[in-house]
Amino acid sequence: MATKLPASNKLTSVMSTNEETATFSQIIEALLFSSPQSLTVQQITKITGEKKIRKIRSAIDELNAFYIAHDRAYFIQNVAGGYQIRTDARFHKWIKKGRIIKPLQLSQPVMETLSIVAYQQPITRAEIEEIRSVDATYTLRTLLDKKLVKIVGKKDVAGRPLLYGTTRFFLELFGFKSLSDLPNPEDADIISDTDTV
Repeated sequence: MATKLPASNKLTSVMSTNEETATFSQIIEALLFSSPQSLTVQQITKITGEKKIRKIRSAIDELNAFYIAHDRAYFIQNVAGGYQIRTDARFHKWIKKGRIIKPLQLSQPVMETLSIVAYQQPITRAEIEEIRSVDATYTLRTLLDKKLVKIVGKKDVAGRPLLYGTTRFFLELFGFKSLSDLPNPEDADIISDTDTV
């Protein structure tokens, strides 16, 4: 007599059967959907075994075209040297209202310090303090705790002070592909909308 499978086992069985019918773009979509950080082409290559970078980028373009054609609420963005599924800006107020994602709250002094690090990196605490004319210990600690800034080395001067730079998370949070995408300081304040994710 056949044993009746629990519902969860039936689902697993169906999913296992359909594994082989997944398209390459579906595999990419699943990887990006399940990753909390952006994935680089190299990471996708390592996971999928696909060596042709053109095929990976083509699959991402195909997915984005599908999202646009079907008016989806998300898209794939080239950010922090990789790719990440992001929510369309049209829906930020609803996400914020539903408190689905806790907004990143940064005080004005912390934002000022982050801007200085972003544009002047690598930079020491003393150099930040010289620009801001106030102690930067607390603001740097806050930025380190929030993973927006990291220690990138030591300056080759007396005392060997620590050098600070921005992280990959900083690029992801503000939607930059790389540091070269930072706007000119005169044109825009990069830290104007701190609760956008």
